[in-house]
Amino acid sequence: MKINEIFYSVQGEGIYQGIPMVFVRFQGCPLIPKCSFCDTSYAWDPEEGFDLSAKEVLLKVSKLSPYRRSWVCITGGEPLWQGGDLEDLIRKLKVGGYLITVETNGSFKPPGWYTLVDSWSADIKCPSSGVCGVSNEIWFRIRQQDQIKFVVGNQEDLDFVRQILDKHKADSPTVLVSPVFPQNYNQGGDGICIYNTWLQEVVEFAKEMRVRYSLQWHKIVYGNKKGV
Repeated sequence: MKINEIFYSVQGEGIYQGIPMVFVRFQGCPLIPKCSFCDTSYAWDPEEGFDLSAKEVLLKVSKLSPYRRSWVCITGGEPLWQGGDLEDLIRKLKVGGYLITVETNGSFKPPGWYTLVDSWSADIKCPSSGVCGVSNEIWFRIRQQDQIKFVVGNQEDLDFVRQILDKHKADSPTVLVSPVFPQNYNQGGDGICIYNTWLQEVVEFAKEMRVRYSLQWHKIVYGNKKGV
């Protein structure tokens, strides 16, 4: 498997925000063009990264967090691009007693073994991403403990989310809206005031649609960098 990084941190977004977990970031993303606001461009190229077997990944995870019932977040890149290798890793982690969440861009369908994962987090790409339409709405048909995430950057995105949610009122996954995080956030200035106004608009939208608000607070704490 092509791995970009493995590290121990605290989940900064989604329904498990604040929980310490090991992050396993796969190398390689199949989306062309890439998302306009992608914050992991260093994990795009499938020829980069380093090769590890599922057993080697499990060993590294167990050294970082040797406790049963602790969490592992599988992310990317795009984990489902790894095919059967990902399933092999998931099965070994489950035997090791870990709880698992997998983050996917939604361009692949849920695999036949998806119930092995404790919680999936699937993106539905909005217009401002530049790749609207790549995400598969079949992800709405999964479980309540799974997550559907919309990353929103403008009013057009909010209108898009409203339209999609109107189609899936009877579906059960937890829905999150997450404001695009500006690359220059830590530089301060007038841009922060504009961003804070957008944060408030998204909060009002979440209240209106009765969905969950998700802010990438790890970037507020550490900045936009690797290994956090």
